[in-house]
Amino acid sequence: MLSRIRICRSGLVVALACIAENLSSWAIEHSAAAAEPAPVAQARSAGKPVLLVGHKWSDSAGFYDAATGKLETSVQVGRRPHELALSHDGRRAYFTLYGIDLYTETVEGGRSVAVVDIPSRTKVGEIDLGKYRRPHGIEIGPKSGRLYVTCDLPAALLVLDPETSSVVEAIELTNPKSLCHMVAVSHEEQVAYVANCGTADIAVVDLESKREVGRVAVGGVPMGMSLAPDGRTLWATTRTTNGIAVIDTESRKLTRIIEVTGQPVRTALTRDGGKLLTTLIESGEVAEIDTRTQTLGRRLRIGNRVEGLTIDPAGEFGFASAQADDTIVKFSLADWKPVLEIRTEKRPDPLTVLRP
Repeated sequence: MLSRIRICRSGLVVALACIAENLSSWAIEHSAAAAEPAPVAQARSAGKPVLLVGHKWSDSAGFYDAATGKLETSVQVGRRPHELALSHDGRRAYFTLYGIDLYTETVEGGRSVAVVDIPSRTKVGEIDLGKYRRPHGIEIGPKSGRLYVTCDLPAALLVLDPETSSVVEAIELTNPKSLCHMVAVSHEEQVAYVANCGTADIAVVDLESKREVGRVAVGGVPMGMSLAPDGRTLWATTRTTNGIAVIDTESRKLTRIIEVTGQPVRTALTRDGGKLLTTLIESGEVAEIDTRTQTLGRRLRIGNRVEGLTIDPAGEFGFASAQADDTIVKFSLADWKPVLEIRTEKRPDPLTVLRP
């Protein structure tokens, strides 16, 4: 402060006036800095990739430095956050609050989606789902920015408007025992695919007529899905039959199942669509499939009960959640070697890398 006070030589009165002026300026500047809103302060420290993780058993969302693994912020979001989706502008994250531990349980569970503001790293609300319980899978509409959410009870695909925090469509599936898991939405937002653990199939939902129009039997317990960049192929894990189902979306037929031992549960496509990554919950690995030759490639040991999976926006690294170890492993997609082990809160599962 003293270094900023100008030297005044016109007498005591002028000197005192100069001191008062400088003190006032200093106070204004420093009070403005102290009152600076959190989003602005955090934006100034941006530029580094941040890993956002849902901790199922800690009922929280964690913001981690993706380069060092350091936990920067932890936010309580609600009971059992299961999956997450980001808004198109990257300013909001949405977590389905499943409410229970296992999809095989028969209790009602949760009925809302938590809303987290990314810049301030705070929970800012919930979207109530009314009579629809146990929200599980969630995807952002590629065109509309609306949220597509699967629910177990009753079996349904919901369409949510994040602007009004409301349910705008509720499309109930034809089989009440479906036990809906994950959801994939076509690039033009005309069709949605729902993986059903209870009926061993993929439901095809026409989003224009707002009804289920067919099912593709895949066997086992279908869970994670990825849609090819051209929209012609849907890849779906079939956990208990140890395979990846390959579905032709035009004919709505199963073309083959690629054998992948270890119980595949989640999927992620590389940026060019050439490789499909899948987590293996029983063997604790990540496996790689060549989508062109439809053959199994490399495998990497991650840890115990591996499930959550994502690829960073640059397409350089993958991240996989070892739930039972409370750990996330970051690995290189170039040489398929682990580069960082991140200790987390209880039971990490859904995760995504935020753009700097």
